[in-house]
Amino acid sequence: MRRVLALACAAFVSSAVLGAVPAPLAVAGPDDGEAVLRADADGPLRIRREGGVATFVGTPAGTEIDNPAVGRGTSVSAAARAHLARYGAAIGADRAGTRLVEHGRSAAAAGTSVVRYQQEVDGLPVLGGDVVVTLDKDHDLASLDANLSDAASVGSATVTEDAARTTALGSVGRSRVKGATAEDLGRWVLDPATLPVPAITGARSAWRFEVRAGDGVRRMVLVDDRSGVVLLDVDLIQHADRVVCDRANLNPVDDPPVCTAAYARTEGSGASTVADVNLAFANAGRVSTFYATFGTPDMQDLTALIGHEAADGKKLRSTVRVCITGIPCPYDNAYWNGQAMFYGKDYPRADDIVGHEMTHGVIERIAGLIYFDQSGAINESLADIIGEIIDHQTLAAGESPSEFLLGEDLPDQPPFRSAADPTAYYQPDRMTSTRWYSGEGDSGGVHTNSGVGNKAFYLISQGGTFNGQTITGIDAGDQGLAKSARLWTQVIETIPAFAEYDDLATVLEQSCADLQGTVLTAADCTAVHQAVLATEMTTRPTNEPVRDAARTCPGTTVKRVLLAPASETEQAAFTAAAGWTRTPDATVVPNAFSGDTAWFAEDGATNNESLVAHLPIRADDWIDLPAGQPAYLAFRHWHAFEYWADPEKEYYDGGTVELVRDGATTANLESRAWAAYAPKRPLAYNLLPSGRTAFAGTSKGWTGSRVDLSEFAGESVKPQFTMHYDPYWGAPGWYLDDIEVYTCDIPTGTPELVGTPALTSGTPRVGRKLTISGVAWSEAGTETTYEWRRGGVPISGAVNASYTPVYADLGKVLSVVVTGTANGLRSLAHTRTTSAVQRGVITAPSKVVASGTPYVGRRLTALRGTWSPSGITFRYQWLRDGRAISGATASTYVIRRTDKGHRIAVRITGSRTGYTSVARTSASRSVTR
Repeated sequence: MRRVLALACAAFVSSAVLGAVPAPLAVAGPDDGEAVLRADADGPLRIRREGGVATFVGTPAGTEIDNPAVGRGTSVSAAARAHLARYGAAIGADRAGTRLVEHGRSAAAAGTSVVRYQQEVDGLPVLGGDVVVTLDKDHDLASLDANLSDAASVGSATVTEDAARTTALGSVGRSRVKGATAEDLGRWVLDPATLPVPAITGARSAWRFEVRAGDGVRRMVLVDDRSGVVLLDVDLIQHADRVVCDRANLNPVDDPPVCTAAYARTEGSGASTVADVNLAFANAGRVSTFYATFGTPDMQDLTALIGHEAADGKKLRSTVRVCITGIPCPYDNAYWNGQAMFYGKDYPRADDIVGHEMTHGVIERIAGLIYFDQSGAINESLADIIGEIIDHQTLAAGESPSEFLLGEDLPDQPPFRSAADPTAYYQPDRMTSTRWYSGEGDSGGVHTNSGVGNKAFYLISQGGTFNGQTITGIDAGDQGLAKSARLWTQVIETIPAFAEYDDLATVLEQSCADLQGTVLTAADCTAVHQAVLATEMTTRPTNEPVRDAARTCPGTTVKRVLLAPASETEQAAFTAAAGWTRTPDATVVPNAFSGDTAWFAEDGATNNESLVAHLPIRADDWIDLPAGQPAYLAFRHWHAFEYWADPEKEYYDGGTVELVRDGATTANLESRAWAAYAPKRPLAYNLLPSGRTAFAGTSKGWTGSRVDLSEFAGESVKPQFTMHYDPYWGAPGWYLDDIEVYTCDIPTGTPELVGTPALTSGTPRVGRKLTISGVAWSEAGTETTYEWRRGGVPISGAVNASYTPVYADLGKVLSVVVTGTANGLRSLAHTRTTSAVQRGVITAPSKVVASGTPYVGRRLTALRGTWSPSGITFRYQWLRDGRAISGATASTYVIRRTDKGHRIAVRITGSRTGYTSVARTSASRSVTR
């Protein structure tokens, strides 16, 4: 599934409309479309499906698809249209309301060609709705990559473009951006089924703008054309014929201008006296040479592809030593802003960084990968990869070809990232890594989650053993990484605009298949496949937050509902302030977790600088929480509140949860114990009292929360949910569903703990037995069970009252869970926890002896005495006057002539895994004869 949240700002030129080609085959659905594909193919196909419809069809090396309507003489555009006409049903291209408009075609490596189509619904382009058709050298179908909306139509706009533009400018201006202007890009369709934007539910249309402020601010903003709220706000800044300008680390400005005059260096002007100018110029040349040599045909003239047009024509424009208002000068970064490259002091020294930034331009022009979430991480990774290949092709003196570091040429600072070991720089090296970032900052973790792609690049290029795969690298013996260069430029040429890592996996393998026999071998494609497996590209990240809170009770207690989540009748159970409504209604898009309805409050704006809104919805009836037992409030919700994520998070609006208590006092619940998703974000501009936090930002879909109400046991309460928003702008809002309050009853006859269990006192150590004692129960004949856990995970076989820590426990926290069973009922679980387990202690004798007569030629024997525990390994070192004798490491030592007149002793060291080593040294013996 593709979760990318925005579309690159490429201009779509309609040069061919699929509706004008011959009618598609009369097929009933995707299965029949696949049947035609398989019938026309002379070998196996690579097919990926979502929801019963193919999203990718590829031909492994050796397989050809024979479309009778296509021959070698058929033009690229006509061949692509013919393939869609014959096979389009397999990918859902024939769905109602859809037409596909060709918006780009290009030549790729090994004679292949690429044609890209934009989906339109009701004449409006769909964000993320695209099809990429790759043709082989004979114009037969090599692959189809599709991401299409099911929407058949959209409604009319009720918010004008002028009003939406004002909202877009105001939203960006809120982040203290000054002098912003907005380019109108018309109406577009957003469909979360194709492009899961967290701020919307269901397909809807929006006004799209590109907002700029100088050359340092470039954002894509989409405003709902019916409600007028901001649905999406994405940062598009991506951190030959050459010209270079020099800002000289002077005069910080909000946004440095593109280099169009007052050049510090141009073609033929001669070298500058400023090193950064010359390095930016030289490294831009190296990048141009790389693409001319290894790029697909569309990439080979880099000036034509990414150069910026000004009065003196199109040129590759770089500005060095920039400084930006509000950021320390010298500026410690570099970026591509969609038009040109900008470098802080010293950054042009690093050819991999120059290659990285210019490759952002190539990616934008060729693939349109947006800079957000997994798509943005892949964008960053591709830029890293090309930058690193360029670095290896132009190694400086002293650089090692075995290093795969980004930014290692910068003075006075460490590298930024490592492709060989992303975890060394706090990046994930696989999808299930705990370092995977699932938050909202850094445009969804683009500079962190790029580690997965970087690790795949390293494994493909250099090989190695990783995560169960032993890989032979494709670049063995080639410092210039030529095969990798061809592979990854083909990936850039053919990857769809809205890609996640599972898309990158299929594109990588298909790109290798396309190049097999000309540039790459079957063994190379095996390496690509193994790297995809090793980095787990087709697996969902496991470090994403829990999406729902369990509505369960501890132990054998029994759940009893006090406020039922009757989703279709909750309207009668709550009183809502103005601003809350029950979906669906005339203006709110239907959205519910259970059934068809839910509570909803729009995240609005008071439009009065002295007025903010606090809108509660509260249960009508008092709920009696039983004394002496647990109680919980659980609910499911979906929210998108106004916030600003980069460069620093700032949350403007949000939602809180309270408990109205008998006597009309209110308890704020954010500080209580929550399961799964908790309200922990502060709101800006004092919208909440100091110390309060809220649900804020986006929930990224439906999620479930649960809060412990046990401290209110014995009271009568009413749960309350409050929407808070300030005077400015807004966002879609907050949906609530399945609101439930329940308690956990203890069955009669259940054993209850009456003793005070305690663990062995003192520091827990490897080899030191731990025992829990003092366990007593209320019911006679209660059977006690024990379960020891390491870091919360049960230890196999550790089911007694005592447990002796082993080496695997070193540094871990241990716990023992005690339960009792009587009358067929199990007690609550009771847990006691240790501190982290330390190394064990070896007990050694007070002295050891070097036994024997200390004469030349006689043998001395080390007598070590009694040590404990068992299993100790001993090392011996004989000493002459307290200094180690080379090679004298046995338990015996024959005295040499050189020892005469000196003192001989032995040092015995005892070691055992998980224990602190101990050494004892014998008394010295004088060698007199």
